[in-house]
Amino acid sequence: MKSPQTIDCRAAATRLYEYLDGELTAEVEAAVRGHLADCAVCFRLFEFEEAYLAFLRARTQAKAAPAHLRRRVFETVLFDKDRTEPE
Repeated sequence: MKSPQTIDCRAAATRLYEYLDGELTAEVEAAVRGHLADCAVCFRLFEFEEAYLAFLRARTQAKAAPAHLRRRVFETVLFDKDRTEPE
């Protein structure tokens, strides 16, 4: 078995998401970082996954409606006596 200081491509790929999320122990993180520095193939995979996660985070951030629209909806729901109830 290899020491944590020298890991192979399979081990690095297996730990990639944990590495990106900062969930590894310092020793395993250093091993993954070292492997990525030495392996161009794994580094390209890392760059892709990092960009993909950034894209997902950007797309899933909730954006609030403008204040005037929220106020209008709130007032309509609370104060519109003529509104019809759903059937």
